Amino acid sequence: MACSALLLIPLVGLIYVHLNQADGRAYNLVTDLDRQIPFIKGFIVPYLSWYGFLLIGFLYLAHKDRRNYYFTILEMVMGLLLCYGVYAIYQTTVPRPELTETDWLLRMVEWVYRSDQPFNCFPSTHVLTSYVLMRAYLRTNRVAIGYKIAISSMSLLIIVSTQFVKQHVLLDIVGAVVVAEGVLYVVERIRRNWGTEAIKVHAQQHNLDRGLRR
Repeated sequence: MACSALLLIPLVGLIYVHLNQADGRAYNLVTDLDRQIPFIKGFIVPYLSWYGFLLIGFLYLAHKDRRNYYFTILEMVMGLLLCYGVYAIYQTTVPRPELTETDWLLRMVEWVYRSDQPFNCFPSTHVLTSYVLMRAYLRTNRVAIGYKIAISSMSLLIIVSTQFVKQHVLLDIVGAVVVAEGVLYVVERIRRNWGTEAIKVHAQQHNLDRGLRR
């Protein structure tokens, strides 16, 4: 039952499918620093591992810290909806390199390029989701430090891979982190208020029980 909540993420992702097409003017956020970042085909492997990474990361989090798991899904859905809102009003594009070779790594890159049109890049949902899951592991005290290091390392590798396979630019990372931090702040306030209200209700119930016993 807990794992079924994960279906919210692909369900919300259907919005992206609708938005991932040319719709008038698309802005280019490439900077001089982006132009100095080389295309490295090997990074397509961590880039595509994002799908399995999220699934395994969420399942283990659900096993170890159920409450944190639910809040992380909420954060991710909120973040994705904010990203899609930006896509709807401010479409961006990323120029892709011309692929001339035909080895298996480049065939994987070609598959990604065919499947995902070069639009709606700012903020990056690859970065957003990897960052949110990393933060979820870092804030819990129910997961061993080794798992935290593994999740954080993989998250950062996926984030870096978005640059080397030329699916995103540096500003896409910045935008995703800003959105993620904003959502994390809002949800943390909700968590604290929820906890405070629960304590108040418990205290009132305790006082009522004591009064009845007297």
